[in-house]
Amino acid sequence: MRLGMQGKIVLLYSLLILFAMQLSGVYLVNSLENYYLRNYSDNQVAQAELLSSFLGRYLVEDEQYEGHISTLLAEFGGGMPETETMVLDRHGRLLGGPGQSSLIMLGGRVIHDDILLALAGNKVEAVRIDPDSGKRYYYLALPVKNASSVVGAIFLRGSLEHIYSMLREIKLMLITGWGLVLSIAIVIGFLLARTMTRPIQEVTSRAAAMAGGDFSQLIQVRSEDEIGELGRMFNYLTSRLQETLKEISAEKNKVEAILNYMTDGIVALDRKGKIIHLNPSAQSILQQTGNEAAGLPGEKVLGKLFHAHELAGLLRSSTPTTKEVSLDTPEETTLQVHFAPFKSEDGALQGMLVVLHDVTKDRIFTRMQQEFVANVSHELRTPLTTVKSYVETLLNGAQEHPPVREKFLQVLEKETERMVKLVKDLLVLSQMDYQQTNWAKEEADLGLLVGEVAEQVELEIDSRGLSIEVELPERPLPVYLDRDKIRQVLLNLLDNAIKFTSPEGRIEIRVYERDGLACVAVKDTGIGIPPEDANSVFERFYRVDKTRSRDYGGTGLGLSIARQIVEAHGGSISMLSEQGRGTEVTFYLPRVGV
Repeated sequence: MRLGMQGKIVLLYSLLILFAMQLSGVYLVNSLENYYLRNYSDNQVAQAELLSSFLGRYLVEDEQYEGHISTLLAEFGGGMPETETMVLDRHGRLLGGPGQSSLIMLGGRVIHDDILLALAGNKVEAVRIDPDSGKRYYYLALPVKNASSVVGAIFLRGSLEHIYSMLREIKLMLITGWGLVLSIAIVIGFLLARTMTRPIQEVTSRAAAMAGGDFSQLIQVRSEDEIGELGRMFNYLTSRLQETLKEISAEKNKVEAILNYMTDGIVALDRKGKIIHLNPSAQSILQQTGNEAAGLPGEKVLGKLFHAHELAGLLRSSTPTTKEVSLDTPEETTLQVHFAPFKSEDGALQGMLVVLHDVTKDRIFTRMQQEFVANVSHELRTPLTTVKSYVETLLNGAQEHPPVREKFLQVLEKETERMVKLVKDLLVLSQMDYQQTNWAKEEADLGLLVGEVAEQVELEIDSRGLSIEVELPERPLPVYLDRDKIRQVLLNLLDNAIKFTSPEGRIEIRVYERDGLACVAVKDTGIGIPPEDANSVFERFYRVDKTRSRDYGGTGLGLSIARQIVEAHGGSISMLSEQGRGTEVTFYLPRVGV
């Protein structure tokens, strides 16, 4: 059975009191016993000595007065109740006394060790228990002397039962008193222990509530002693714990927010290689959900990135490692995977943090830069080669022939103009990329601007044997724009339409409003492009057919410039095309006042 603190205190307290009462009781009883025995002994010795003084003259050799001795014993018997008194001569013969039958008689003489010692001149005192009755008796053997010689002995045997009966009554009184005192002490002990254990029980119950998650527990301090100090320290601990938990919760929320909104995927594994956390980015990259992945081996979740043996080696590594892998997805994804082990204070490996950094855009941008450099080099190499070869031909004598010289100079002018246009387009793109373009935006009628551009290219359209149809809104369509830049967009679109439309073809320009946007559509009946290339044509230097495009004198930058200008105005541009049936390019600009 479990004994509580209160029971232990009361038990110890009671045992201490019981021990103290026992010790004091034993001492008291022993003292009383010794006191009563000493008094009884002194009284008996005094009585015996007094009797001995009277008997001395009656026990002179050959002059024994038995009658006088019996009378004298009878007189002294009243002063010594429950006492057997015997008088013996120097030969051990019994001269008088009521207890002859209690002694051993041999040849008229009394045989007893104490009597023999008394006749030898020694006083003998003893307390003995009668083996037959079990009662205690006081024995006294006193020599009777006349002058210096022993003439007889007095032998006394007195019952001590009245003393021990009194001692038993005293013991009973003590035991009764002890029981009463002990009962009162136990009650007081319980009350006293309760004053100590009750606050401790309260602390325990409050601590249990805190262990269950309720950290608002406080203890009412009722005293200024150690228990009160414990209560105050508990309240201080509660407040500090609440503050610490708030800080931990805030830090946890910060970490969760950081992990959840990181664009990089985070995968955390324990020391056994099992998944313990995936942030949303990692779930998206690995096509897993956090609940499904939790507890799974890392090989099942990261197996699509690495081979099993390679992944096992990376997860066991104690040094940071970086790998680059490609995911086999419809749109190729390149990941830079960082393995960062985390360790305990003693350096033991506790787990692994795997960071999935998507570098697809970086790799695409790098590839685009490489392609851009290659395209610029290619675009400049062709006209420069032509210019170089024609100049060398002229220097080698062709300039002496006017028709040839005229033709060569026209070619040189055309190629130079092409290079100048390419450089200008590159400069425009560069300025837009670095936001160095000077915009002169103002409110203007988009329909009126489109009409002006259509009139500007009408002669060129006629010279190519094409027809143009312009459809403008009936009322003004105000747009906040840079007139020169939007004019450049329209000229680029019309230039492509003119170049890639066969004679007797038709070009349509429509300006209209839709859903609060001003829309301009340029449609032709030209050669068109495959649908899969419709979105790629807005990339720099992109050509559906590079050889044929170069024959038309294009640089592959016109649509890219158009898209950046339109997007800088807060609009968008799109293309619909069907190979062999024509192309329609539409751009949308926000209206003023909508």
